[in-house]
Amino acid sequence: MENQKQKFGLFTTISMIVGVVIGSGIFFKTDDILIATNGNVFLGAMVLIVGAIGIIFGGLSVSNYAKKTSEAGGLITYIELAWGKTMGYLAGWFQAVFYFPAIIAILAWVAAIYTGHLFGITNPFDIRLWIISICVVVAIYGLNIINTIAAGKFQNITLVIKVAALLLLSTLGFIFGDMSNMASGPSINEALTTGFFTGLVATAFSYDGWFVAPAIAHEIKNPKKNLRKALVIAPLIILAVYLFYFLGITAFLGPQNVIDLGDQSVGVLAESMFGPFGGKLVYIAVIISILGTVNGLVLGYIRLPYSLSLRGSFPKSEQFVHVNKKYDIPMKSAFLSLVLCLVWLSFHALSVFGIELGPLHFRGLQIDALPIVLTYFFYIALFVRLIIDEIKTKELGISHGFIYPILACIGSLLIIYGGVTQEGAPIYFVISFIGIYAGYLFMKR
Repeated sequence: MENQKQKFGLFTTISMIVGVVIGSGIFFKTDDILIATNGNVFLGAMVLIVGAIGIIFGGLSVSNYAKKTSEAGGLITYIELAWGKTMGYLAGWFQAVFYFPAIIAILAWVAAIYTGHLFGITNPFDIRLWIISICVVVAIYGLNIINTIAAGKFQNITLVIKVAALLLLSTLGFIFGDMSNMASGPSINEALTTGFFTGLVATAFSYDGWFVAPAIAHEIKNPKKNLRKALVIAPLIILAVYLFYFLGITAFLGPQNVIDLGDQSVGVLAESMFGPFGGKLVYIAVIISILGTVNGLVLGYIRLPYSLSLRGSFPKSEQFVHVNKKYDIPMKSAFLSLVLCLVWLSFHALSVFGIELGPLHFRGLQIDALPIVLTYFFYIALFVRLIIDEIKTKELGISHGFIYPILACIGSLLIIYGGVTQEGAPIYFVISFIGIYAGYLFMKR
């Protein structure tokens, strides 16, 4: 077994979290929030703030585990500290087999969709989109395998580009918009009755991905210090960008226009500022945004089979514990994770094409949202342990031992609520729990 070098600084760690969380969703949640709040902009901003509770206080809570260890594994290691090796193994198994490959596959597909928009390819059944999806996955993996440091720099570059584009559009919205637009809409009491909690569900999935940094804690310089800082700073940056964009586009277009335009509102804003070419620029910005998210997820996912194998908790663990000296990467772990991503991309293709194989009906299989929901059960387990330990030992204090983890639990429960109301959730949960149980049986062997 070989150890990997500590090569990621604080800025790269922060950019990884921010870059993963701020993907394509930020461009397309504004109308959903305004619909839920019946056009009340102030209440919509409050929805964004409340929706960020899960990651802001989740980061503050998880930082207590980051102080204790910088061992490889991230969520696996923290769950082991909290609840023992069996629970840690099951969390890692679920992430390695279900969560990461499914989310990466979906994001590659979304990147292909927007690439298609640039070239007039709008039919989701067009084989060219699926070829682009495969190329996105393979290209990002190739970058992370051949040059990990370059992958970290790419994460920084995509972060700067996407945040700069969002801030530019937001600033222009404020400058050329009408501030009275933000005061329009029904009263707060009226808006509250029309779906405040629906708005929370609409924002919940936009905040996912913040836990990718702990997965590479062993490769972060001074991890006990820098990871803690990143888990606090990054969520605040994400919330600030979300709020600025939400208010800027609403000031320019007005809440009702944003609702009527739906997902096209960001394109209309860009075209109003820069002409028809502006729409193309937006698609390019969205693609860059998604690629940054995929890159951040791959950075963390490549190391998961490796982390499980270090514990002897993965099939043929002895094959996956070696780090390639030339590329400083657990090579077999990387290739296995690549294969699993392509497998889940195939499942998504079966869903899009509505394929039925005997009793298996793949239509409507939501491999994008539902893996996130199950992961939050493990997050809640971490937060609950902090509360239990504080009751017993009183070492963390009121804030870190009670207030932060309780608020993190509330934010996580909102995400779980959003997931269980999704179409096809029961079937997906059954499949996932069967898969997790299969992992448990393997561990017992």
